[in-house]
Amino acid sequence: MEYSCVDLQLTGVPYKDFTGYDRQGIASRFMQVIEGEGPVVDDFLELKVLKSFAIFQRGSLIAPFMRDILLSTGAVCTRQTDCDGAEHLVFWPESFRGCEADIEALQFRGYTDYRPSGQKENMREGTFRSIADFPQIEVFNAMCAFLESGEPVKREDVLTGTNRLLGFQVKGRQIRETLSNVLKAGIANGTFVFNRRGGTIRLR
Repeated sequence: MEYSCVDLQLTGVPYKDFTGYDRQGIASRFMQVIEGEGPVVDDFLELKVLKSFAIFQRGSLIAPFMRDILLSTGAVCTRQTDCDGAEHLVFWPESFRGCEADIEALQFRGYTDYRPSGQKENMREGTFRSIADFPQIEVFNAMCAFLESGEPVKREDVLTGTNRLLGFQVKGRQIRETLSNVLKAGIANGTFVFNRRGGTIRLR
């Protein structure tokens, strides 16, 4: 599945004036992206909306202003912890309200998509995502897709295969740790079966 990008209208606003800008207008742009691109991770979402105002960094004043507006929308959101231990919010279209607990536990089968990113230079503007920009359920879904044959696969091959499905060519520290954490979560919730003797993984 390709990443569907919402094109926001470009409105130039001076950095120093941004916190006095129309809050409702900013909230509306948040909702456009959430409904059109969700699930979408908080940092990716906030930076996309900021760029539509020709501002390319949040800074100590804009960051809390943006977060306050984003939370005020009441949009459906779930929580995930990245490989460095930082907690992030993932925002979902309204149709997913009520599914938050299952999504966070990676036990929600109402969303089985994953949207590859790939190499930045080959991606359309606004669609490149680093591993930190991926909702973990998409990483999990890609891992399930790699294992869909039901055959046991060596752990390292699971990581490599999932990495490729997500569009990445190399496994840096963040990617490796993210994949490992999702694999552990999938084993813990019973989706994956780990054979300790053979060091293999399979779908239950």
